[in-house]
Amino acid sequence: MKHRAAGAGCAALTLLVAPQSLAQSGGEPAPVVSPGDNAGHFRLGLRTGYGLPIGRYADVRTIATFRDQDVNALNDDTYGVIPFWLDAGYWITPRLLLGAYFAFGIVLPKVAPASNPLSGGCPEGVDCAAIGLRAGIQAEYAFAPGAGVQPWLALGLGYEWVDTTIRDRDIGLEVKSGHRGPELLQLSGGADFRLSPHFGLGPFATLSALHYSDCSFELSGTEQRCEINDGAWHGWILLGVRGTLAL
Repeated sequence: MKHRAAGAGCAALTLLVAPQSLAQSGGEPAPVVSPGDNAGHFRLGLRTGYGLPIGRYADVRTIATFRDQDVNALNDDTYGVIPFWLDAGYWITPRLLLGAYFAFGIVLPKVAPASNPLSGGCPEGVDCAAIGLRAGIQAEYAFAPGAGVQPWLALGLGYEWVDTTIRDRDIGLEVKSGHRGPELLQLSGGADFRLSPHFGLGPFATLSALHYSDCSFELSGTEQRCEINDGAWHGWILLGVRGTLAL
């Protein structure tokens, strides 16, 4: 019995000492990244959902020789946008992440009835397509590092490009237009549900404030004058889901 007790004591001591020996010898496996110890690590995020337009392109805009003082609102021309949004950042503390974003959006144009083709959107019977791009920098704050549900808030600023093509194959007409300008405020918030130490998934909402400063217009390959004489505010309200990957 004494020999058995001594053997059990040696086994227990071995289990206690072995991890310490591995740590001292450098043989301990690398720790798994968790929401509570993410400082010094990179993170990628991918968002998608649906966006609603608000505001106007401009108050006064000149295209070719036509000075338009009743410029359409964005929601006159489009139902909304389907975004594909990439986030990349670095946790400088467990709560604060600094990084950048890039978004590609498929714009969904409305169809203008043949009885009123200038009411906004794509003229009936004509092919139309529009895409939007946004890129910028942002800072994100995590309210509960290490928690299973991690609320977050982000602020950013950047730049937006929107390009539209209208093509009538029957008469050989093609019109291309573009608008671009700074994104002066991007406010996002949501919550990440930790599905694993490395992966999170959860809802988000984004409100942006933008101001077009420049435009372009091309008619069947010939560039025309396009000028924003008096700018206006517009924005997007995005609702959707975001997945994150800790590296």
